[in-house]
Amino acid sequence: MLNANSVLDFKSMSMIMQSGYTRIPVYEEERTNLVDMLYVKDLALVDPDDCVPLSTISKFYNHPLHFVFNDTKLDAVLEEFKRGKSHLAIVQKVNNEGEGDPFYEAMGLVTLEDVIEEIIRSEILDESDDYKENKVRKRPAPMGTLLEHRKEDFSLFKGSDNEHKVKISPQLLLATQRFLSREVDLFSPARVSEKVLLHLLKHPSVNQEVKFNESDRLAPEHYLYQRNQPVNYFVLVLQGRVEVEIGKEGLKFENGAFTYYGVSALMAPSSVHQSPVSTLRPNRREQPLDCSESAAYSTYCPDYTVRALTDLQFIKVRAARRR
Repeated sequence: MLNANSVLDFKSMSMIMQSGYTRIPVYEEERTNLVDMLYVKDLALVDPDDCVPLSTISKFYNHPLHFVFNDTKLDAVLEEFKRGKSHLAIVQKVNNEGEGDPFYEAMGLVTLEDVIEEIIRSEILDESDDYKENKVRKRPAPMGTLLEHRKEDFSLFKGSDNEHKVKISPQLLLATQRFLSREVDLFSPARVSEKVLLHLLKHPSVNQEVKFNESDRLAPEHYLYQRNQPVNYFVLVLQGRVEVEIGKEGLKFENGAFTYYGVSALMAPSSVHQSPVSTLRPNRREQPLDCSESAAYSTYCPDYTVRALTDLQFIKVRAARRR
């Protein structure tokens, strides 16, 4: 947490980066009085030498805070997440102890991952979890009949048959389907029915993994994305942790389970701001393309790098080539 009166100097920004968190709660006076949420990506253009007040950044971005009461039922919280853009909420209660007026007191944070874990009665593992304690509580109850859907053209997404095939547990599959349909607009029920999305996620080529090589932490296979290297796929991390490097200053932070990248790679080229580049043809070229090259196809070029820090399990959805 950060005090609202903090200054973003070298010391405070180093502490934020080393914490590994992508969002930092901001409080005024008491730590139970949360007033803002600082996103690490907001610091991409902040120079530590300028000693910018945290309040300046907060006022500029003005991220909305989502509050839920401590006695709210899980299904109601899930509905709140569906309506909002955030998948994190501040849990609060009414404190009426003492002689003063009652006031709202923050008790903690709850995430979409927390809610899904309770609904499916199974843990979603990542690097920060204790694997020995993460056991399936009991078999989840039937989720009911899937919604009827229209016939959709799902040819935009495809997987390569040559990639390593990884099994995904039914609980994690269900959690992934729910997360994508509610948090990523491209996979929302308005675009893709739940049944079609579930069928896509079951495809063996969509489920990928990275085995982390401790002896070569910068091995090429550890990189999911490299800055200015064209890609045509979307990635959702299911288990493990990655390092994300953004901005000209190369700011680095860590992300974990249920973080995603490359949404723009699945969008039609005409709707994405990107550089026209040649389609990757490994058999014809030895050197990777960069975003300064152009040809008949358009490919998304990320302005960030994503590298594995541990063993990873992730979803990888490719965009079909468009002429």
